[in-house]
Amino acid sequence: MNLAELQGAYRDYLLSGDSGRLAPAIVADAFDGAERLAIYRNNFLIGLGEALKANFPVTLQLVGRDYFEQAAWRFVLAHPPRQPCLFEYGAAFPDYLRDLPELGALPYVGEMARFEFARIASYHAPVERYLAADALAGLPADQLEALAIRRARHAQIVSVSAPVVELWMAHQAPEPDLSAIDMTARSQVLLVCRPDQTVVVRELAASALQFMSAAEHETRLGNVAARLGADAALARAIALALELRLLAIL
Repeated sequence: MNLAELQGAYRDYLLSGDSGRLAPAIVADAFDGAERLAIYRNNFLIGLGEALKANFPVTLQLVGRDYFEQAAWRFVLAHPPRQPCLFEYGAAFPDYLRDLPELGALPYVGEMARFEFARIASYHAPVERYLAADALAGLPADQLEALAIRRARHAQIVSVSAPVVELWMAHQAPEPDLSAIDMTARSQVLLVCRPDQTVVVRELAASALQFMSAAEHETRLGNVAARLGADAALARAIALALELRLLAIL
């Protein structure tokens, strides 16, 4: 096999466990080719499982270590990483958990995983040039409306029906007390962002969600403002964006 074929065979082995094609290419010592490969595959699965534990610590506590490890093992084989940074690994894990039949009666598990990954994505998002109040004050109306903006990368929006914020906060204690948490389903939209060095979570009103959704992709500030009209809702949405640095200037 040439290098590309060898790499492809190694990847296939890690995901399938079938060493028949690859083992003959491995130099044997105290272990034969299949045994040596098994060591690498075990480390591969354990390492990515540990990455998922680090990225979803409260989800881990909600389902228990044994179940989490089994689910993580299956997820790794179905969704191997495509990026080199392990803090980015697990974007598909919340939907994977949501679709597991045995968790069908526990929808808050998948929602917690989605919330936890939003925290990770927000915290590790790149620093950008953000729209600030002083920039607005110095621009005439026509330039203000034409200002090219986009929702900042650190501003993540998560729709949930479970009290994930309360559950997450409770699990920051060594012995979580869940007795006072109302688990009644209530639809809400959460903004997860990192205006400075700390992750901030806010519940978004409908008008603020509309404003932030309009700015998801590159657009003009005037176009985003037009979605709400010149009223108090627009003023509140802009104030929130300025406070939490939610708009990047392009």
